Amino acid sequence: MYKILVIGAVNSTAKIIQKLIGNGLEVVGVLGHEPKDKNKISGWADLASLSSDLGINYKSFTRINDEENLKWAAEKKADIIFAVGFSQLLQDDWFSVSTLGCIGFHPTMLPIGRGRAPLAWITLEQSYGSATFFLMGKGADDGPVFVQSIFKVQEDDNAESVESKILENIELALDQWLPELKKGLWNPIPQCEHLASHYGVRKEEDGLINWNDNAEFINRLIKAASKPHPGAYTYCKDEKLIIWSCRPEKHIKFKGVIGRVLLKNEKQELLIQTSEGLLWIEEYQFKEDLSILINVGDKLGYNIEDEIYKIKNILKKINE
Repeated sequence: MYKILVIGAVNSTAKIIQKLIGNGLEVVGVLGHEPKDKNKISGWADLASLSSDLGINYKSFTRINDEENLKWAAEKKADIIFAVGFSQLLQDDWFSVSTLGCIGFHPTMLPIGRGRAPLAWITLEQSYGSATFFLMGKGADDGPVFVQSIFKVQEDDNAESVESKILENIELALDQWLPELKKGLWNPIPQCEHLASHYGVRKEEDGLINWNDNAEFINRLIKAASKPHPGAYTYCKDEKLIIWSCRPEKHIKFKGVIGRVLLKNEKQELLIQTSEGLLWIEEYQFKEDLSILINVGDKLGYNIEDEIYKIKNILKKINE
């Protein structure tokens, strides 16, 4: 039977460890990423506690390519490494630590959607996702594929519900593939390079809402930036306002100034005018949990030229 080492940091890593054990495969060790600020890792999972509960040898790391981690992994004499759910790139030495190589995971229909921030991108685009396991090489997400379980991102899905779908499809994919792996079958299928596409990195500031965009795009942006991500945001009364959920309004006939609050209902939801269409802001909070009342007529976002004018006047008075 294959001996397996797992490297990772997030909920999908934990799910894979559980499915490996559940299918009777031998996990000889887990390397868990433990950064200084775990809140900055979307969906971070406590792999130390999970490993302890399952009786698996565990080692934490901050930088995966440190020599001590390579040495620890080599001592486990693994046949296969599952490297899933951490953003650091493995240096070439890792590909010789195990007998057969490193298996990676990506939540898109590879070769479509290689690269960074796939959860946010497929939610934003309302496209297809997939629990895809592949043999890692020197390229980014370009190795031959063992198994895929494909799903559709629906109109009401946000990043949190899409993450749940990813975890569900990890189970489906592994239940299909692990019995074959346990028998010693090893036959990954090469990806079609002419179909390849790539996603670039997304950062917290990419959740900034431009109310001059249309309601459809802002709706998808808010859903893509929602938990486990930091949230989409705008500014109101000179404070940062984080928006967690929203819905388009398709029936009320109302027209107002872009970015202005048009209505406020009994649930404290806010109806906002966009460049095209209206959007209800459902769940929102000021960044510092400030208790600031938002009223009908208040403006979200900044008028850039007005702000520049204010700054120039302040600078003029300072210079005088």
